Amino acid sequence: MNQHVTLPIEVQDFYNAVNQYQPDTLIELFAPSATVKDNGKPAEGTEAIAAWAESELFSAKVRFTIMEIEEIQGRIAVTAEMEGEFNKNRVPAPQQFTHEFKVHGGTISELIITLK
Repeated sequence: MNQHVTLPIEVQDFYNAVNQYQPDTLIELFAPSATVKDNGKPAEGTEAIAAWAESELFSAKVRFTIMEIEEIQGRIAVTAEMEGEFNKNRVPAPQQFTHEFKVHGGTISELIITLK
């Protein structure tokens, strides 16, 4: 983990909410007009993000372990390993993803997720 990058509280709270199965807490972290792009599939606005989170994270009991943190052009890029009850044939082991967060005004305004 890169010790020189401070993880914004909103980003740490994102991982805490997922790992502790707190969907209401998770959605409160996003700005009303926020966007999530999960491997190219967009979810725009908190209602769509809540549906995405339920489908992709909470129903599969996903848990993340943060492996690395970087700052890239004003974004926080987190490499995280994913565990959970999902089809592991879809994603090669270890299941590592890069989450690029854009945080503005105390909320997450954009999250881009790609397979590492």
